Amino acid sequence: MKNKVLRTVLLALGFLMIALVVFLMGGSPVNAVVSSTPVYASQSVDAENVETIADADVPLAAPADIQQLVLTVEEVQYLSPVAEIPVIEQPVIEQPVIEQPVSEEPVTEEPVSEQPVSEEPVTEEPVSEEPVSEEPVSEEPVSEEPVSEEPVTEEPVTEEPVVVTSAAIRLLERANTLLAQYNACTTMAEKRALLGASNNSLGNDAIRTKLLADIGGSWEQLESEVVEATQYQQGKTLYVQVYMSGVSSDYVPVVYTTQNSDRSGNQWATNLVYDADDALWMEYTQKHAYNSSRVGFYMTTLYNNEDGWEELEATMEDSSVWEPVEVTVEP
Repeated sequence: MKNKVLRTVLLALGFLMIALVVFLMGGSPVNAVVSSTPVYASQSVDAENVETIADADVPLAAPADIQQLVLTVEEVQYLSPVAEIPVIEQPVIEQPVIEQPVSEEPVTEEPVSEQPVSEEPVTEEPVSEEPVSEEPVSEEPVSEEPVSEEPVTEEPVTEEPVVVTSAAIRLLERANTLLAQYNACTTMAEKRALLGASNNSLGNDAIRTKLLADIGGSWEQLESEVVEATQYQQGKTLYVQVYMSGVSSDYVPVVYTTQNSDRSGNQWATNLVYDADDALWMEYTQKHAYNSSRVGFYMTTLYNNEDGWEELEATMEDSSVWEPVEVTVEP
């Protein structure tokens, strides 16, 4: 590919040189005309003295294959510019140059030894300052006027009484809540669903069974200080129960104690009944005629008795066999 391009360039240069030679042979004057007189056959020519020069021997003659491109000198009065032959450039394929790695030798620098610079100490002259004389400032005393403070009247704080709860109070609250729901029921089916009863027997036993189940299956134990304050019940473990006095349309819960934690054993005999109106335990102290043991009061006397609880309250207030249990509260 490179040889072809080089050949084309050389050929174009040859044409330019030939054109330059022809121009120079034409003479310097621009308007000069080269003419020749042909020898005609009618004229007498000394054939022997005529020199015949072959084309190949003509000085500065162009090669035969390019003579057609040269104009005859007689036919051209002014030299025309040479027409350039377009050169077809072939793409040059560059081969990658493989660079050899250059190994550089490390440059070793010699350490420069620096000499310490010795600095001469600078002696500073002390500056003498003259003392400043300050004049004392006379402060005038400030006369403060006495502030008359009005006495603050504190309003008395009314302390809310501390509500002391007990096993009897808690059981009464549960019983009254359940009775309110029971009385709101309009049908037997609703009452059975409320108490979880399996039949239509919805009296005292069904209500007590529901209350016992709600508190975990065991009645709450009476406080030990109440037991110790009784006359004849000391040392006993007593549990707080409830009995429904009155009639089914208007039950009144009455709290009492037995020695049974559930519904087993004797459920109705008691020696302690809670008076909710006075917040006192009342002890039944009646004794047997033949010994000194105490007779129990039976709660069943209140069953299906419309005025059962009112009658018992009146009896406990007037009878000598019912005495209040006085609990001493320690400060």
